[in-house]
Amino acid sequence: MNIVIIDDEKLAIDILAIVLEELTQFSICIKGTFTDAMDAFDLFEREQIDLVFLDMEMLDVHGLQIAKLILAKYPQIQLIFVTAHAQFAVDAFDVAATDYLLKPVQEQRLEKAMIKAQQVYDTRKEQRNDDKNEILYVRVFGGFQLLDAGQQTVKWRTKKVSELFLFLWLHQKKPLLNVVIMENLWPEVDPEKASVNLHTTMYQLRKTLKQYGSENPILLVNNHYQLIKKIDSDYEQLLALIEREQHDEQSIQQILNCYEDDFLAAEEYSWAVRIRIRLKQAVVNVLESYVATTKEINSLLKLNCLQKMVELEEYNEQYMLLLLQFLIEQNKKQACKQFYETIQEKLQEELNIPIPEKMNELYKEYMERA
Repeated sequence: MNIVIIDDEKLAIDILAIVLEELTQFSICIKGTFTDAMDAFDLFEREQIDLVFLDMEMLDVHGLQIAKLILAKYPQIQLIFVTAHAQFAVDAFDVAATDYLLKPVQEQRLEKAMIKAQQVYDTRKEQRNDDKNEILYVRVFGGFQLLDAGQQTVKWRTKKVSELFLFLWLHQKKPLLNVVIMENLWPEVDPEKASVNLHTTMYQLRKTLKQYGSENPILLVNNHYQLIKKIDSDYEQLLALIEREQHDEQSIQQILNCYEDDFLAAEEYSWAVRIRIRLKQAVVNVLESYVATTKEINSLLKLNCLQKMVELEEYNEQYMLLLLQFLIEQNKKQACKQFYETIQEKLQEELNIPIPEKMNELYKEYMERA
C-alpha cells in the first residue's frame, strides 16, 4: 500500500512515519511526505497512491479543503485525518474518510485505522481482478438495461433494486452517505423506515451482482456506500463524444446512434431529471453547432441532425424553420407538406399561437412553384 503523509509540522510527520514503520504486519511504502499540501499533487500524478494521512488543521489551508480536492481528482485514494481536536471527527466523515486519529498518534489506535484501510485496499484489489473477467454494460438511453457478458438483460428482484444500482453507478466516483441515498430514493418515507428499506435493497443488489461474478461490488465505509465495479455504458460513450473539441461525420453519427431517447426516459426518478436536462441540452448544442458551422455536410446526416434537434426541442421555432428550409432545398415536397402540418399541430393547436410569417411565406412560395 503506497502512503503519503501531509502535515505542516515536520516533527508530526516524522513521528507518524516512525510509528507506521513499526507496524510490520502491513505491507506499506511511504512514497512522500509534505509540509505543503499542494506539493503532493505532483506525486499523485506520477505515482499510484492508495492512502493519505492528512492533517486537519494546517496554517494555510484546512485539511477538509485539501481532502475534497484529492477526492475530486483521485477518488481511489483513501484518507485518514490526523487532528488535535476530537470535534473534527464528524467533519472527517463528511468526506468519507476511512478514519481519523487524534494527536499524538498512538500505535494501537493507528493499527486499528490501518486495518480498516487494508480491508478497503484488499476489497478494491479483488474487485479489479473481478473486473478483468466479468463484463457488464449499462444502457440508459431508450430505456434502462444492464447487460451481462452474453448480452442478456440482468433481472432485478424489484424496481427499487434497479434504481439503487443506477444511483450508485452514476455517482460511483464519490462515496455516498447513506442519508443522501435515502433522501433521493425514499424522499417521502420517515428516516427509520427508509434506513430499513436501504439495508434490504442493498442486500438484494449485492446478491444480484454476486450472481454475475462480483464478490464485493459495493464498499461500505463509515456509512458511505460506493459501487466499485467498473461498468462500461452508453452514458460514458455519449459524454466522451460530447466533450470532443471538434466533430466530424463519424462522431455526429455516433451521437445520433447513442442518443436514441432521453436519459432514463422511461423511469420516473426525480433525481434523474437534472441529468436528463443537462444531457439533452448538450446533445442539442453539439448538433446545432455542427449544422451551423460545417460547410459541407452529408445531406442525410444533416437531415438526421435537424430532425433530432426538432424532436428534442419540439417547440423551437428556429429549429422548425431550419428543417423546413432544408426540406425545401432538397425538393422533398411530400416530407415538406407533412412537416408543415406538424408545425401547425404544435404551434396552432397545442400552443394556440400563429405560425411565424416567415415559415408561412416560405412554405406557400415553395408549394406554388413545386
